Amino acid sequence: MPGTRFDHQFCWIMALEEDPARDHALADLLERSGCVYGVRSATNLALLQARFSVEGLLKITLAALHAPSPDLALNGFERLAGVLSPELLAAVVHNRRRLVQMMQLCGSSPFLVNLLYKTPCLFERLFFDAELDQSRSYHEQLAVLRRSLPVAADMAALQKTLRCFKRAEILRIATRDLCGLASLEEVTRELSDLAAVTLQVAYETCHRLLQQEYGTPLMQTETAAREAAMTIIGMGKLGGRELNFSSDIDIIYFYESDRGETSGVDDGRRGRKGVVSLHTFFNKLAEQITKALHQVTEDGFVFRVDLGLRPEGKSGDMAVSLRSAEVYYESWGQSWERTAMLKARPVAGSLELGEQLLQLLSPFVYRKYLDYTLIEDMKLMKQKIDVSLARTREGETNLKLGRGGIREIEFFIQALQLVYAGKTPRLRERNSLMALQLLAEARLISDEESRQLSEAYRFLRTVEHRIQVVQERQTHSLPSGTEELQALARRCGFLRENGLERFSETLEGHRQRVATIYNGLFYSREEKLQQAVQPEILCLLDVKADPDLVKDLLAERRLEDLDRAFDNLNLLRGGRVRGNITERSRRVLAQIAPPLLQYLLESPDPDMALANAEKFLGVVAGRSSFYALLAENRATLQLLATLFGTSAFLSKILIGHPELLESMVARTYAFMLKPREVMQEELASLLSQAEDFEELLDVLRRYRNEEFLRIGLNDIHGKVGQGSIASQLTDLAETCLEAACTIATAELSRFGQPTWRDNGTYHRSNLAIIGMGKLGGRELNYHSDLDIIFIYDHQGMTDGDKQISNHEYFAKLAQKLILILATQTREGYV
Repeated sequence: MPGTRFDHQFCWIMALEEDPARDHALADLLERSGCVYGVRSATNLALLQARFSVEGLLKITLAALHAPSPDLALNGFERLAGVLSPELLAAVVHNRRRLVQMMQLCGSSPFLVNLLYKTPCLFERLFFDAELDQSRSYHEQLAVLRRSLPVAADMAALQKTLRCFKRAEILRIATRDLCGLASLEEVTRELSDLAAVTLQVAYETCHRLLQQEYGTPLMQTETAAREAAMTIIGMGKLGGRELNFSSDIDIIYFYESDRGETSGVDDGRRGRKGVVSLHTFFNKLAEQITKALHQVTEDGFVFRVDLGLRPEGKSGDMAVSLRSAEVYYESWGQSWERTAMLKARPVAGSLELGEQLLQLLSPFVYRKYLDYTLIEDMKLMKQKIDVSLARTREGETNLKLGRGGIREIEFFIQALQLVYAGKTPRLRERNSLMALQLLAEARLISDEESRQLSEAYRFLRTVEHRIQVVQERQTHSLPSGTEELQALARRCGFLRENGLERFSETLEGHRQRVATIYNGLFYSREEKLQQAVQPEILCLLDVKADPDLVKDLLAERRLEDLDRAFDNLNLLRGGRVRGNITERSRRVLAQIAPPLLQYLLESPDPDMALANAEKFLGVVAGRSSFYALLAENRATLQLLATLFGTSAFLSKILIGHPELLESMVARTYAFMLKPREVMQEELASLLSQAEDFEELLDVLRRYRNEEFLRIGLNDIHGKVGQGSIASQLTDLAETCLEAACTIATAELSRFGQPTWRDNGTYHRSNLAIIGMGKLGGRELNYHSDLDIIFIYDHQGMTDGDKQISNHEYFAKLAQKLILILATQTREGYV
């Protein structure tokens, strides 16, 4: 790096008469000090000599030599010197901080230099009006853009204003980024807000222009017509507020309703013209907004708009009604569309309507059960990307899609969100860095994994920005030449002589850590499932194995009914099933079969275990999510086998209600002892979500089954004593009794409250339910009946619209309560 000796040599050379020897000496000095093209840079300085003193040129040169590319820096400065006022240039040169920042810009991005060259007024705003030192919120950007737009602007004025505003903001944001004045999070947030505010102003202007032609879009409601709204949903990096410098913006247009039409405009003959359907109006609006941003004019474009994520893709309507969207996603929505919706965010138009839409689609995106099939889908998606990159030899250079790249971090996060966020709404975070923090807080990943992935994401996205900011090209690949790589390393802050080596080492370290963590989720399952599987297990599952040998091996494993056991093995071999089984399920079954069979044969009663396993797998044969769920949880496989080989009673519950497997995976059975208060709170919360009497009955039974399974699993594993098991079963019974009483009371609300009179004052009459036998002694077992007696305290009448005696009321209440507990539904009985 240049120092005092350089200063003396530079000043001595510049004091020489202009001749080839001086130019050669200057070029040689520049190349020895960091320039690659000394002759070109010497020419740039020669062109500047008429404007600056030798001292000024020295300051310019020293600042350039500290820039990522000294040659680019001197060339860019010389270009700008031709369009900027001498006063501004002199002020910059005498302000060391501003000069360094200007050279950082010039030495990093010909694209940004070109913006300043075409619009010199931005230079003063950036460096002397202190815009370089300012970050802007969404609302600040929106206010600036609205002030810039002419009143009653037409499409041409809108397009010009948007493009000028975008140029100014990109210049400010990118320069702050290059000069280290903004974090990655701030840069991506401001870029995303820039896209959002341009969409919002385009929406407002295009809506106004269309209203002048077609009138107000009015939707019909049950009471009257009112104005219909549109929302613009940002997807991908725009939705996550993670946009980069050359990102497309992925958006979907949705509008409120198809029921209605526009009001039209006065035709001058006391009539109306321009009346069109809401579908036509909002599709025209979507078309105009897209044109406002996407169309290339003499001022360029604002953002490339990608509408490919909309329902039915490029073959679908540009704008879709809420009802059509709901039907589409419920009926035809695919796995990749669920993944895409994880980052969906209302960014323009009616934000309230956007939130309403996302709430409507929440059941499609976030499943109530633990959904592991998406991991398999995402794994296959990434494999296709890898094959494509291998074809183009980009696997090691593409920072987004390649090994250990940005996409692997995103897939890792999204896979865990799709599996767990249905049950844990707090995990529904669009931003990648914030999502990693939440996943660590939920203990789904370790703090170390969260830290490593966060650091890698920040580094990879920063390098991506430094690649794209050079010429605003939509590329994610490392440059191929050593010179370009050296410049990239310097733009990323690796300025020393060994900067490229350190940059490469740092990059590779991050990529290796990302790949290891990613593969741990997507690829280690098969390896884990096959760990410690005994060789004879594979023989038992071999369809070509000799039947007599198989039966001999089964006999050695303590099985007694060998013929039945041999038949049951067919299912684990991928043979006979009850119902259809998809090819994907068959593949996953082949993975889980060896460890599952080993656990079944090691259970207390392998005959019963194998028979119950056959029944269970037969029941879930058509549900691929169950197979994927088991493949992801080896501990659950072992638990399942132990259950099947220990308790016919609990096995029957699980076989009849396979969805309870989710509770096992979620480890609700880990609560060894659950206080009655917790049971009451859990059950009350579930019942509050039921919509009718039948659903109340199902919820009550489902909760009872889940708790039976929890208590039974802890019993099987010997985690609690028999006394605690009886207490837990009694607490569960009392909780269900209390809930049933509440439901029964609500069902009799038409009669009002039972009352009794004392000296002219009415009091409420009460009912007590007395537990007898094992319930009274808190000694219930799994098969105990509930022996109860109903007692009420006073005679009287109810106070409702339909009055009956207290005796009749409490008799009806007792009958209703028994019906609630004893009626057989699809979920069983209490």
